Amino acid sequence: MQQTIRAASLAVGAFALAAFTSAAQAAWTLSNDNGGDGSLTGSFPVFQITGSNNGVGDNTTWYTQTFASATTFTFTWQYTSLDPGGTVWGTAGYLLGDTQNQLSLNAWPDVPSGGSVTVDIAAGQVFGFYVESADSSGGAGYLAINEDVTLPPPPSVPEPRAAVLMLAGLAALLAAVRRRRAARE
Repeated sequence: MQQTIRAASLAVGAFALAAFTSAAQAAWTLSNDNGGDGSLTGSFPVFQITGSNNGVGDNTTWYTQTFASATTFTFTWQYTSLDPGGTVWGTAGYLLGDTQNQLSLNAWPDVPSGGSVTVDIAAGQVFGFYVESADSSGGAGYLAINEDVTLPPPPSVPEPRAAVLMLAGLAALLAAVRRRRAARE
């Protein structure tokens, strides 16, 4: 019986962890405005956003998420632009709510900039990263976010569907234990 309970506990724990991890990663979305062709390499928490370079004019590539609960986010970043006009024509930074916060320096081409940032995010607030291109030609901008990005803590109350699945699993476990007892008697 102890083996059955131990196995069920491990299964429930693994399910809860998998559900939280996939939900946290599935919430991040990549988008481009004004016909841009920006892209993403990797995925949260280690990724690189490449800005548009298809000649369509001013556009922005976004990688964002709406946070369900308040959290503090710390990340390191590095940015460079291959545009001959430098980073003045291709900027990068993070989005908090409706406000773009530029991280990149206004510098010559191939001059990288980088650093570490801590951001407080309110519940229900959009947070993410962007690479903007004023002309979408001459060379793309590259924003790399590194692995010291910290995940928000898991919610203290499970989602209703997770609670229902856990209760169903516990009910099945109790039924199996009762059948074993009945078989022994």
